[in-house]
Formats: sequence, structure tokens, C-alpha cells
Amino acid sequence: MSFFKRLKNVVSAKANKALEKHEDPIELLELSIGKKEKLLIDAKKQCANFIATVDNIRKDKVELIEKASKYEEATKAAILKEDTEKAQSFVKQKIEIEEKISQTDARIKEQDEKIQLIKNRIQELEIEISKMKSKKQELATRLDVAEISNEINETLAGLNDDHGINLDELEKKVSQKESYGKALEDLKPKDEDAMLDEYISSSPAVDSKVSDELERIKKEMEK
Repeated sequence: MSFFKRLKNVVSAKANKALEKHEDPIELLELSIGKKEKLLIDAKKQCANFIATVDNIRKDKVELIEKASKYEEATKAAILKEDTEKAQSFVKQKIEIEEKISQTDARIKEQDEKIQLIKNRIQELEIEISKMKSKKQELATRLDVAEISNEINETLAGLNDDHGINLDELEKKVSQKESYGKALEDLKPKDEDAMLDEYISSSPAVDSKVSDELERIKKEMEK
């Protein structure tokens, strides 16, 4: 395979993927429904014209039957008049008309069968369109729910995105600065009063009994 042919295939494949990504399934279904509805309208018009044509054939048949009946009456009249030649002529015409009636019956039967097939196909197409419309409604609802769900999931996913911030590391840095500040505070020079206050506050409290016992021992040592 040549380089340009391979390049064409790659470009075509990428274009198809791009189109598929931006295809709206509901819109595609609506287009399909629209086409089928147009076919349905055209089929009904053609079927109506077909039925009208067969109705005209039926009218022709009625006229032929009436004409055959008249020839039969004329034949009877010729027989009564003993006009053999006319009687034979009328009978011949009547037979020819009856043959046309028979042919017309065959045509009507054939056309009626075709009309019935067309009506069946129209009914099937109507059912198919109805199903497609129901499916469109179902898919539209599912698509709305899916889009809302995706938006919610994307929003929630954004909440978990800390953009590279490590909370533990931040806490360590804050603690380090707090410790540093405390150390500076401890190293700050103190005045005399502050030092005395600190010494007093840090000295352990002496129990009175302990103090008395301590004085007694000191006195014994002085003896």
C-alpha cells in the first residue's frame, strides 16, 4: 500500500471518529423518522391513486354488465321476431362482452391483491414509525439523565482535584513556622522582673509540713 493511500485511510478514519463523537443520536433518529414519514405519505398517495384506478375498472365492469344485459334482451327480442341473423349477432356481442367482464374480473382481483400488499406495507411502516418515536422518547430521557449524571460526576471529580496541593505537607510547614516562632520567643532577652517571675512560677510549691520538718532538721544540725 502506497504512503498516500495509507495517509488517506488514516485521515478518513480520524474524520469518521470526529464525526461519530459529535453525532447526536436523537437528531439522527429524528432524521430517520422524518424520512420514513415522507415515504409513508408518498406511499399513501400512490395507494390512493391505485385504488382510484381500480375503482374506475370496477365502473367499467358495471357498464359491461349492463351492456351484456341489454344484448341479452335484444337477443330475446330478435328471437321473438324470428330474426335469426340479429339474434346471432346480439349473442356474439354478448359473449364478447362477457369475455371482457371475465378479463376485467381477473384484472380487478390482481390489482386488489397488490393494493392489499401496499396497505399491509403501509401499516407495517406506521407501526415502525410509532416504535421509532417511542424509542426516541425513551432515548431522549435516558440521554438527559446520562448528561446530568455526567455533569454531576464531573463536578464531584473536580472537588477531589487539589491541583497538586498536599495538605499534609502544608500542615508540616505551618507547624514548622509555629515552632520557629516559639523558639524565637524563648530566645528573646528578658528583663529582671520577668526572670524573677519565671523563677517563682517555675519553683515547686512546698508543703507546710515539709517546710516545718526542714526547719527542724536544720536546727538539729546547728547543735
